[in-house]
Amino acid sequence: MPEKVAKEKVVIYVVRDGRLLVFRHLDYGFEEIGIQVPAGSIRSGETPEAAALREAGL
Repeated sequence: MPEKVAKEKVVIYVVRDGRLLVFRHLDYGFEEIGIQVPAGSIRSGETPEAAALREAGL
């Protein structure tokens, strides 16, 4: 069994005017993935704050 590799991740909850930003991947059916909030891996040398802004598309 391959060794597990831990990666640092960010999860972003963007709330504006009382509404939460969510999205879904159009490449997959709603039943497979559902609705998600922006999230992703932190790149080497990147701060968590920079990763959060990148993943949120800001």
